Amino acid sequence: MDCVVAIDGPVAVGKSSVARRVAAALGIRHINTGAMYRAVALKLMRLRGDDPNVDEATMVDIARNARIDLPREGGVLLDGEDVSDAIRDEQVSNFTAVVADSAKVRDILVEHQRRLGADEPSVLEGRDIGTVVFKNAALKIFLDASPQVRVERRVGQLRSKGLPVNREEVFQDLLERDQRDRLRPTGGLKMADDATLIDTTHYEEDFVIELICALVREHPCFQERLVVRT
Repeated sequence: MDCVVAIDGPVAVGKSSVARRVAAALGIRHINTGAMYRAVALKLMRLRGDDPNVDEATMVDIARNARIDLPREGGVLLDGEDVSDAIRDEQVSNFTAVVADSAKVRDILVEHQRRLGADEPSVLEGRDIGTVVFKNAALKIFLDASPQVRVERRVGQLRSKGLPVNREEVFQDLLERDQRDRLRPTGGLKMADDATLIDTTHYEEDFVIELICALVREHPCFQERLVVRT
């Protein structure tokens, strides 16, 4: 059994924020798997400009040779450069979808994620952590929420960046991303059979954090490793 908390779920459900805060509350490592794909996408964008139509060989070469580090104190380093803010650019998101669709790129990044997660107790979030990356994770969580609530959260994220927002366009984009994520042949969005479903539609984030932390504290895997100190 891997001493890992696997948090999966669709876009705009709050996975990254929840995973980061759970890890901080428990004093264990947070591994943002999505940031790895975004880092590859950023390097691809810098190489190829604004055209996301690139051959898979180029993407694989970048994924294999890029040095992606996720320091314990937070942030994302790409070849030694702090790209924590750069990978959140909306244009990078377009490239990320292309990168994530490549089975070969996913294989490379999944191995990297497994190496990081095997080093010490960790919290990982994504769309296939409990079904592909860590099938034997000690604790699997699937976060979900109604599309309407996720749209409002996404709108809030965009507005906080000072970006213009069309709620209907955001809604359609979310539905399309859900469809693409679920139909992805490799690493598609799916709840693991042994995952705990947490519907956050009517829950504040603080409550979700407390609930997941309680589940971790009760699990023998983490108690035996003395990760959680109460």
